[in-house]
Amino acid sequence: MLTGYLNTNKVSEKKYYRGIWKVLIAYVFFSILTLVFRKYYLHEDLSLFKSGLKILDFSAIPYAWYIEMWIGLFLFTPFLNLLYKAIPTQKQKMVWIGILFAMTAIPDLFNRYGFHLVPGFWQTCYPLMFFFIGSYVKEYQPKINPLCGWGIIIICCLINPVFNILFVHNRPLIHIAGDPSGMFGTIIAVIFFLLVYQRDIQVPLMRKIFTKVSLLSLDVYLCCYIFDAIYYPWFKEHYFINQSQFGMFFFVIVPLVFISSLILAQVKEWLFQIFKVNHFWS
Repeated sequence: MLTGYLNTNKVSEKKYYRGIWKVLIAYVFFSILTLVFRKYYLHEDLSLFKSGLKILDFSAIPYAWYIEMWIGLFLFTPFLNLLYKAIPTQKQKMVWIGILFAMTAIPDLFNRYGFHLVPGFWQTCYPLMFFFIGSYVKEYQPKINPLCGWGIIIICCLINPVFNILFVHNRPLIHIAGDPSGMFGTIIAVIFFLLVYQRDIQVPLMRKIFTKVSLLSLDVYLCCYIFDAIYYPWFKEHYFINQSQFGMFFFVIVPLVFISSLILAQVKEWLFQIFKVNHFWS
């Protein structure tokens, strides 16, 4: 969604495509770092050949599926912009986004537990839906009442726990709300995006913090697996009694992972500046 919002005016030119190196080099850097961590800290059997293959198939970092998706989206972006701008009216753009929602988000709700009730072939194209939603928000600047928006988000987040408390007993939990790209996940993502983008941060320090975190967000994402693999097992070994009790440590572990990842991302940024790696795409 943010890609569609920020890149709505990108065109097919050499300067634009040179920007892909920024992400690819960051991915390779953190892939190598993660592979070293997996070999010497997690004691995985990783030869140089296996490590090279894992970088190429995007399994060096367990969360690197996003980079594999992003490469295609980056290459598509100028042409997706042409497609979006060729749709003449706001109503037709809403219909287009509605069709994408129906084809990508709705199947997640109905095609489960042995049922296949709606067409699901295009379900994996959900990044295109989010991209065009971002483009639409950029063009028309829709607003949402904060109280209403947060209320809808809370209701969507309560669907899973309330359903399982009321109807699920003596069996594994049922993930009735679906995946992040499903119907409820999409609703939450869009409303949260609207709430954040329409907020004007006036305090200079807060603006600076949000800007810094935004600039380092991809690097934070790429290196957070390392700290996930360090903190979660340690806390589980020392403090786990049962699942409900251990859930309280979510509020300790998540900030620890985030802050540690942010520090490592900043160190990587300093190293790239020292060795002038930024020249590859500037």
